[in-house]
Amino acid sequence: MPQYPPPGPGYYPPPPPPQNGFGTAGFVLGLIGLLFSFIPLIGVIAWPLVLLALVFAGIGLSRARSGRATNSSLAVAGLVCAVIGLLICILYAAAFSAAVSDVETSAPRAATEYAARPDSAGATPAGVGDEVQDGAFTFAVTDVKSGVQALGESFLRTEAQGEFVLVHVTVRNIGTEAATFLGAHQTLLDAQGREFEADSSAAMMNVPDSESFYTEINPGNSVDGVPVFDVPEGLSPAAIELHESMFSGGALVSLAG
Repeated sequence: MPQYPPPGPGYYPPPPPPQNGFGTAGFVLGLIGLLFSFIPLIGVIAWPLVLLALVFAGIGLSRARSGRATNSSLAVAGLVCAVIGLLICILYAAAFSAAVSDVETSAPRAATEYAARPDSAGATPAGVGDEVQDGAFTFAVTDVKSGVQALGESFLRTEAQGEFVLVHVTVRNIGTEAATFLGAHQTLLDAQGREFEADSSAAMMNVPDSESFYTEINPGNSVDGVPVFDVPEGLSPAAIELHESMFSGGALVSLAG
């Protein structure tokens, strides 16, 4: 009777390759979206990027946890970038909405409103060094620096469209709970009644002590903030309107003189 060799070991197909595409795509989109979110106006491009990044990074992380992918750390990094970018986009959208609402509902202000002179009631408008209040915050402008052509150094250097105006202001929380100070809520005015919004991205990236991007202030505490404004060359700021939030009435401080 013929003898047959014993059966060899069974054949096992090679394991499927890791499916890392979604996690990698989520990280790339999240990083690009985060970078674009800091740029005013152009930052609208960040919306679809960060939303897609959330989806792709979420799928990538799910695959990594189930063993079908090996780049869980990259997927997590993509999620973090996307979430931060989305928050920045929401803040810019809220600030833009408030600005549009102000333009549509308020009448133009006369230039004489910002002159440093007694009003009809005999009171002198608040000026540099005076403390004013809006909501739970008090504000005191301590210094104004005009004619700054650029901020930062090396690849972080930001050139002004005209020139930068830096307004140094001490913000104190006199309320009973924490509140957030945002440079985007502050408005600079010239003698013609024109309004200039703060450049929060320039302040955050190039003024280390600006404290004006998203600063939480607990009751009784104060911070020294530096909102940054990009204005035409040679412009002399007449006043600044300081706000606790986008919904508050604001407190006017004269910068003339």
